[in-house]
Amino acid sequence: MIVYFGDLFHTWTKSGVWTIPLNIGYVASYLKKMMHDDGVDVEVRLFKDADKLLDAIDQKKPDVVALGFFVWNEELNKYVFDYIKEKYPKILTVGGGPRFTNINANLSGAEKFFNKVKNCDIFVVNQGEKGFHKVCKIYNDLNFDLDSIKQEKISGSMVNNSKKNIININNCNEHIHIGENIGTLDDLNEIPSPYLSGILDEFFEDRWMPVLETNRSCPYRCTFCAWGIGTQKLMKFDEERVLNEIEYIAKRCKHTPTLFIADANFGILERDAIFAKRMYEMHLEHEWPKHVAVQWNKTRPDRILKVAKEFKNIAAVGASMQSLDVNVLDSIKRKNLSFQQINELLGQLKENGIEQNAFTELILGLPNETKESHLNGNKKLIDFGFEVNTYFLHLLPGTEMDEENYRKKYFKQTVYRLFDNSFGIYRNKKIFEAQETVAETHAMPHKYFKYFRFFHFLMQMMWSKKWYYYFLIFLKNSKDIHPVDFIASLVDEIENTDKPIKKLYTEFMKDYDEAENFSNHGELCDYWTKPENFKRLETGDYGKLNMLYTYKVILNFKEEFSSILFDVVKKIVKSDKKEKDIFLKKTEQVLKFQNLKFLAFKDTVSIKQNVKATFEYDFLEWIKNNCKSLNSYDKKRDYIFYLTEDKEKVIVNQLKKNKSNNLNSKLRDMTVYTSTNQFFYDTKLVD
Repeated sequence: MIVYFGDLFHTWTKSGVWTIPLNIGYVASYLKKMMHDDGVDVEVRLFKDADKLLDAIDQKKPDVVALGFFVWNEELNKYVFDYIKEKYPKILTVGGGPRFTNINANLSGAEKFFNKVKNCDIFVVNQGEKGFHKVCKIYNDLNFDLDSIKQEKISGSMVNNSKKNIININNCNEHIHIGENIGTLDDLNEIPSPYLSGILDEFFEDRWMPVLETNRSCPYRCTFCAWGIGTQKLMKFDEERVLNEIEYIAKRCKHTPTLFIADANFGILERDAIFAKRMYEMHLEHEWPKHVAVQWNKTRPDRILKVAKEFKNIAAVGASMQSLDVNVLDSIKRKNLSFQQINELLGQLKENGIEQNAFTELILGLPNETKESHLNGNKKLIDFGFEVNTYFLHLLPGTEMDEENYRKKYFKQTVYRLFDNSFGIYRNKKIFEAQETVAETHAMPHKYFKYFRFFHFLMQMMWSKKWYYYFLIFLKNSKDIHPVDFIASLVDEIENTDKPIKKLYTEFMKDYDEAENFSNHGELCDYWTKPENFKRLETGDYGKLNMLYTYKVILNFKEEFSSILFDVVKKIVKSDKKEKDIFLKKTEQVLKFQNLKFLAFKDTVSIKQNVKATFEYDFLEWIKNNCKSLNSYDKKRDYIFYLTEDKEKVIVNQLKKNKSNNLNSKLRDMTVYTSTNQFFYDTKLVD
């Protein structure tokens, strides 16, 4: 039996986050083992690139093609299945992934899916290892007779026997054979390690980011999240196996500095501290990983602390708040760490010398969230010292939030926007992935979603990514001007200014209005298919707008932006003229210092090294002492702004790896692999 697996990804742009396909690696490893026990030899191949998969099919026809369906590749998967069935109608096509919640309650979901992806013969529900083995075993026993297997009811699967569109859920049973729940594996260690078996080795040859899973499933049932689909039972891989996988990956990973941990709640188990320790040991021994991306446990700060201590400073601590409003959290079945727990955790991290920035996410558009509660949430998290990342709410298939009754209760409008970097041309056909995004709720009108689109951009650039951190913390400590209040005033100022910076605002909001608000997927495709719009995608002049426009500010509008920041300060600071003039001179000094910290990029990498400047304040001591009142550091100092050889090497290598011709796009995508600190000059006193 020949089986081709695809965890397909739009590699056409040569940008974005490339992840090693651990998911299909598990399914393939388990299939080979179980079919061998059944007396059947199985040849497997794994693919991330759709073109390579189609070329392979043309060269050697497989018996089965199995694709993992996610929001970032559903249209691509549909195209691949359509291509296969047109040329090779007898190949069995199988889908899988977090698409459905419960196999016995998904007639409506099945109707929608199979009407869209008509050439998917079977969909394996929930965790795929057992279900897919069942499909392949039956197919082999039926001598690869496609018509026969489409008459079967297969445990853990939905079989599509439709010859035409399924009109409604009343006739689903005629055309979709839904098998009984098959359950999950009793022991995850029944799955041979895809890493240790070598099945994933080829993906170390490019910039694929390794993915590690130490446990599976999620004990929580957040209504917006697909992580908990299937089972609440937490299952573990053996400790020694995971430790060996960490070492195996570290010895082979050369092209990306980051390891992604796929656990829904890393730190939920005491043993996770052991894994973190091994990762840090590999960091010292092999200089990898440089960064570990973690989805942290939400309810056990004591365990988070233990794990963070072992990570040292290679993994930022996150709290996954989503909202700070009690009514919102109740509506999404979400339980968070308390403020007291968070405060204690951050304090303990600092006491233990763990200086990485703690982060959390807020989601705009959750049920019962208002403009006021969202702003207050941002304020509270900043006061706690968090880097705040805010996202618009996306409705994921298979989640409770995607159900019709839930939609009617909370949402008034949804729109479709292009999923970041998820597009491409395949056999001369343009493919675009869309994500459904909430644009109005019963608690928040659409005008506030539009307002927050620009507000979040400024928040991310200025506070979370630290581009204007010193400036904002100076205002907060000197005049008690909160960063959220200042940025809200800045939004108003930019909206009404006639300065050149208004051009940037106009472009940003035009992208929001024209490129992020489509009523359906067809409208989105019509827009991006137009040559002038598609060219923007090709050149990297669209996508991840917050980061893209950050670099537009830094590269093209730095002086204009500083000028308008200064204007806002002049308007909101209330003091007598003498005191105000003194404060404004301090503000000018802080802004100048902040701007000189930014790296000066050209087409490749150019960095003005050893730039000297004189300031009236000892900024280095001020920063060292948490940016307290600047009055205590009134001392003229000569500074040099320089780039270390190590930092320059990292930046040059990242720029070379990125194939885009657009510098903004290069820098945007570099941010995924490189911390923001890499974009700042180091500073020292002139000898």
